[in-house]
Amino acid sequence: MTRQPNILVIIADQLAWRALPAYGNTIARTPNIDRIARKAVSFSECYTPCPLCQPARAAFWTSRYPHETGVLSNGRRHYVPTIPTTMSTLGELFRDAGYAATHFGKQHDAGSLRGFAIEPSGRLPVATEPAWPVNRDTLQDRYATVKTVNWLLSYGDDAPYITVADLQNPHDICWWVGENAGTHTDVPIDGPLPPLPGNFEDADLDQRPRPIQYICCSHNRLSQAAPWTEENYRHYLAAYYHYLARVDAEIGLILDALEAHGDAENTLIVFMADHGDGMASHRMVTKQVSFIEETTRVPFMVAGPSHLVTGHSTVAAPISLLDLVPTLCDLAGIQPASEFRGSSLRPWLEGTPSEAPHPYVASEWHTEWGFTISPGRMIRTPRYKYTRYLEGNGEELYDLVNDPGETRTLIHDLDHAAALATHRNLLAEHLLTTQDPFLSLSWEAAPRWRSHAPGYQNHRGPAAPMVGG
Repeated sequence: MTRQPNILVIIADQLAWRALPAYGNTIARTPNIDRIARKAVSFSECYTPCPLCQPARAAFWTSRYPHETGVLSNGRRHYVPTIPTTMSTLGELFRDAGYAATHFGKQHDAGSLRGFAIEPSGRLPVATEPAWPVNRDTLQDRYATVKTVNWLLSYGDDAPYITVADLQNPHDICWWVGENAGTHTDVPIDGPLPPLPGNFEDADLDQRPRPIQYICCSHNRLSQAAPWTEENYRHYLAAYYHYLARVDAEIGLILDALEAHGDAENTLIVFMADHGDGMASHRMVTKQVSFIEETTRVPFMVAGPSHLVTGHSTVAAPISLLDLVPTLCDLAGIQPASEFRGSSLRPWLEGTPSEAPHPYVASEWHTEWGFTISPGRMIRTPRYKYTRYLEGNGEELYDLVNDPGETRTLIHDLDHAAALATHRNLLAEHLLTTQDPFLSLSWEAAPRWRSHAPGYQNHRGPAAPMVGG
């Protein structure tokens, strides 16, 4: 009888799917993530339940939506509860099934890492370059990698393990934006700058929901980027690829340790991210409020024992990070008593699917810090993406087959009226099925945060979190 598989989960923070060569990027250099991809089933249309750290993490560790966990923000002015003890977590399920459950690195989980033995965070020094300063994210990654490597090399118990290497980069791009806020001259770099994406500009921004028109007023980082030139944005992309290369190097050390220990053949590897990054699409930096592909669509790869994973292939169908818990439980033979919002992806890993994983997947937004409140929902089907915000009853509809860059909302296009009606009905069905109180919520934004002409380059001064609302 084959022993239950070991499981190694590697998480990157703020990594957009389109930044990776495994999904077609020709600029980034990620040889170690590529090592995983060459042996993995890669899902090319995986979506986060929320494009924000803490709500996303509480959701994917429990397979419950943010409105169910109650974790709707990163904190500060908006209260963040600890998830209910009645809500099962991945760590608890595997610990109770006899696994050694350990976690290294970023937490930011609102209690959803319950069940894991958690290594406290620390920092170790790294080499730096003038164009790309580092903050605690990079220093903590160095520490988490050392701890993960040491644990993998020394593990000798008979019980199978589930170990999480929870890395922060390329999240250090947030620090880079702050260091390069406003009008500035960038530090020169060796080599050419990356080109701007084809969806850098939005010609129809005035047709989009008001929370989208005014992200620069609710988001510190976008307000800091408001006066940037196109060259500044290209330096932003160069910096993003730099921090991605940093985390890829850490991942390489972890993979080396796994292979050196000798049990790699019985170890599942999951590689994923909690949410993405704007990557200069729609003039976005980092993430906030919007459900654009770059911030909501993330990498998700599973590699491992040949009897569980078919090997190198790509699945192009919408899935959710909420599928993580039920998938790992299914592969490990764990039958939890609680129900999940996600589904097991085992049939697609084994190459025996009978239908698409989901008819649609959903994502949520509420607030980052509580200084503006912009409840929103996203429904993603195989062809379309539909979003709705409470403020002004704002809606978007994109045909992702013919407009993958989301350059033109179809919300007023009569030729897509039937698709719009279908997706409105899907949202209504989703709200009912998941008991989502979305329609009873309220939005909040002071008039000063809706006062300038649409266009992030028209923003002047601070954003709401900088002045306390």
